[in-house]
Amino acid sequence: MKSYLSLIPISAKIKKKQNKMTIICIILAVFLVTAIFSMADMELRSQKIRAISDYGNWHITLKNISENDAEQISARDDVKVSSWYASLNYRLKDDYYIGTKRTAICGIEEPVITDILSDGITEGKYPKNNNEIMLTENAKDSLNINLGDSVSLKTPRSEEIFTVSGFSASTAMTNKADAVVALMPLDTYSRFYSEATETALEDSDKVYYVQFKERCNIKKAIAQIQKQYSLTDEQISKNSALLGIMGFSTDSYMLGLYLMAAVLFFLVLISGILMISSSMNSNVAQRTKFFGMLRCTGASKKQIIRFVRLEALNWCKTAIPTGVLGGIIITWILCSILRFLGGRYFSDMPVFAISGGGIAAGICVGILTVLLAAQSPAKKAAKVSPLTAVSGNAVSSNISRRSLTAGFIKIDTSLGISHAVKSRKNFILMVGSFALSITLFLAFSSFIAFMNHAITPLKPYTPDLSIVCGDNSCSIDRSLAEKISSMSGVKRVYGRSFAYDIPAECDGKLKTVTLISYESNQFNWIDEENWSEDNIGLEKAVKDTDEGYVIAAYHPEIAINKGDKIQTGLGVLMVTDVVSQIPFNRKDGEEILVCSEALFKTLTGNNNYTIIDIQLERGVTEEEVNAIRSLSEGFLFSDQRISNRETKGAYYSFALFVYGFLAVIAMIAIFNIMNSISMSVSAHIRQYGAMRAIGMSIRQLIKMITAEAVTYAVCGSAVGCIIGLPVHYLLFNNLVTARWGDTWTIPSSSLTIIILLVVLSSVAAVYAPSKRIQNMSVTDTIHAQ
Repeated sequence: MKSYLSLIPISAKIKKKQNKMTIICIILAVFLVTAIFSMADMELRSQKIRAISDYGNWHITLKNISENDAEQISARDDVKVSSWYASLNYRLKDDYYIGTKRTAICGIEEPVITDILSDGITEGKYPKNNNEIMLTENAKDSLNINLGDSVSLKTPRSEEIFTVSGFSASTAMTNKADAVVALMPLDTYSRFYSEATETALEDSDKVYYVQFKERCNIKKAIAQIQKQYSLTDEQISKNSALLGIMGFSTDSYMLGLYLMAAVLFFLVLISGILMISSSMNSNVAQRTKFFGMLRCTGASKKQIIRFVRLEALNWCKTAIPTGVLGGIIITWILCSILRFLGGRYFSDMPVFAISGGGIAAGICVGILTVLLAAQSPAKKAAKVSPLTAVSGNAVSSNISRRSLTAGFIKIDTSLGISHAVKSRKNFILMVGSFALSITLFLAFSSFIAFMNHAITPLKPYTPDLSIVCGDNSCSIDRSLAEKISSMSGVKRVYGRSFAYDIPAECDGKLKTVTLISYESNQFNWIDEENWSEDNIGLEKAVKDTDEGYVIAAYHPEIAINKGDKIQTGLGVLMVTDVVSQIPFNRKDGEEILVCSEALFKTLTGNNNYTIIDIQLERGVTEEEVNAIRSLSEGFLFSDQRISNRETKGAYYSFALFVYGFLAVIAMIAIFNIMNSISMSVSAHIRQYGAMRAIGMSIRQLIKMITAEAVTYAVCGSAVGCIIGLPVHYLLFNNLVTARWGDTWTIPSSSLTIIILLVVLSSVAAVYAPSKRIQNMSVTDTIHAQ
């Protein structure tokens, strides 16, 4: 043996069982960091995919710049792609048509379709000639147009024939509006624009898209462009969603999110340090005899400190790779779930994605926390005197100078509490470890409220398809709804009738009322989702045919209460209930009232629908959708399937990671608590043997260990609440209140869940060490290593 350090691998082999608990603790800490940072990285990737899919792969657009300025900007070293873009009838307000479909016209350069738009060309090629255009692919089904066909593009002033050179992906907007987008080269667009509007296309009619290179400082580049070309803030539009995810947003709200991410990183780091430090502290406490023997053979204090640190790093050889591997596996599981739930959003995300940042964070934080956590135990080991080598753990340096007074507490319980608090440093580490688990759980639970505000989940009444009367009259025959409900691929059909701008008076105040009919499905959703204030009042409205019972839709300025009578031109209406959720937007000064179909017919004499909503079965084919579309002739047909999938995919992806974070933290908390309790018992096992030798029963010993565990749990829960609630308030205030104005309330459900987990885990942790002591003889317990 050349040095004391040669004992490290020998000690690791001999103390393999005792070291296993410390190694497990390091694995858990590395797993926690790797899993959370890998999941965060995957969430950022998924949100970036979503942002590009929704808004395009561009960073800024510039308005009112010259061709010369555009050429100079495109030549910059930090610009990857740039291109002109212009649009006509984007809001679909003017009479531009291809066939029967309203049409928006876009003038583009090839980089827009190949690099800026998320899906680009799905079939065919970019139009090269003046008589060629591209169409969104919904034109294939709705207008039966194929590649190479000639189409007539009608304008308010003229008509022009084009050849279809390709198709681009449909958007949620085009499908929902039942419209088509025609894309043509900028030269063709310039000529077409001049003929259609009788004005020349100016630079002010176009915007210039800019996509920067991956690793450039986008914020700095934008500032340089603005200064160099004297651009105002109004001339620069930013893709805030994409820039925010990439970390280049200057928005105050996004800066607040970055700050919150730093707070969470700090909490995860501290949690890892406390977990490992508590474990190593217990490990050193079990081996006072070993360190005393080293001192007897001439080891100095500095050598002992170095020995403990290198021993801790030696554990990292197996603990860190295992923890990193666990984090990677969790990430793979989440990525595969995300691909399954996210549809087209995340179809390109690899299942076996590797997060370099997450792995690096796990390794760095693992080594850093081990070195930081080893400081205190190393100094503690160095203080062990050679004399301690003779007595070992049986002689404690922390001898009580006073006898323990049990009072009204039984002696075994009192001894357990005393064991817990006797070593102040160990008590602080254990309580801190428990408290950080609670704090982390509460911190991440604030993202649930943020998620429910930022991404609205689909409501039960959200349709896949809608047939709408263009003039908002009740002109859709009820028989059409009955016919569609019997068609293949249709899950549910429900219609509504509308009566607009009805003069009304309530409590002497004049109002305008919109009356809407509901059928059974829509009334059932109000009941099932608990949107109703009074179920009896709801039932009255459902069954009413001629009494005038209606339901009012809640809004912040509502001036109608349950029980109010409203005098209208249709008759007197009685408000029997107020509902919190309806799928309609109201105008200022307007009240929305909901009634049964029977009452609507009695009041208006009309039995037809204004809109029919259709929900489809899973796996419905395009042929089945086209069959429904063919029945909508004369009405507007709205296909919302893409927007529904986008909403569902976005919500599921965010929910997956938020609840994934919470599940990992809860799991780590349980394992950490059980491991910490087990190590604490192992550190005192000789003392327990001595107590059994003087007459303490196994039952009393179990009560003592339970009291010690509960002391840690109760104190940890109290400290966790004291720290965790302000952290939750800080995060909630920055994430939710600053954006949506919701006031903070105590997160009682999250608090109850994590405290129950802590307490139950602490009690359950007593079982294994108690069983181990019970199966050992008194002499074996006293001489246990």
